[in-house]
Amino acid sequence: MIESFVAAGRLPQTDPHQAAGIGQAEGRATLALLRALGDGDWRRPTDCTEWDVRALVAHLVAQSEDSIRLDTLLRRELVGRRRYPGRTAVDAHMAVGVDDHRKASGPELVERFALLWPRAVQARRRRPGFLRRLKINSGIPGQPRWPVAYLLDVILNRDLWMHRVDLSRATGRPLVSGGHDQQIVAQVVRDLALGWSAAPMALELTGPAGGFWLPGSGDPVAVVRADVVAYLRVLSGRDDDVVLELISGNATALTPIRQARVAF
Repeated sequence: MIESFVAAGRLPQTDPHQAAGIGQAEGRATLALLRALGDGDWRRPTDCTEWDVRALVAHLVAQSEDSIRLDTLLRRELVGRRRYPGRTAVDAHMAVGVDDHRKASGPELVERFALLWPRAVQARRRRPGFLRRLKINSGIPGQPRWPVAYLLDVILNRDLWMHRVDLSRATGRPLVSGGHDQQIVAQVVRDLALGWSAAPMALELTGPAGGFWLPGSGDPVAVVRADVVAYLRVLSGRDDDVVLELISGNATALTPIRQARVAF
């Protein structure tokens, strides 16, 4: 059985070409969900507790704009420091992006996303090597500085995927998975493995985007099973509990896998 599990820490980071393909696929999946929303959905609360559905979509539009125009990104960074001095730089920046679209209706934001996200994906792919090699503060406590390439090729697609989960949960719409979902999940588990310091274990993530993973190195002390979406919500900090099924081995392996966190 263990032979079918993939050593997640040995996976390569998504490259710019792969990231563009994943980004376009995730954009199409998100747009399909957004276009299914009705008038009663826009004020529904989401797992991003400061944002309802309309504000969350405004964030997605603003994030696309930041990818396309670096001057827009810089302006929001500077305005955020003045307007929201009590927040982290990342939270202040995102708040300004949502503010910029305060007057737009939900359907208007959906059409802006439809226009901007494909352009944002291509803009990220074209960023030059010297920029990609720079390291930036992630704004997340405990996280090391990130290469810009990691932000462009991994985090932004991952962020959109998780926000699609947020929107699906908020509105009761189904979460439709495709092949690109598995690639996004693989990069999440890769990050889990690279930061893994507990005893080695085997992790089976169930669902269309799931897979079989070895976060640690060496013979696993346990095999654990969890729903892929539920577990990634825990890794993102959106939930503090998940149903973990111990298939075999040492039950103490459940503690580190339950407490782990990954950047989203």
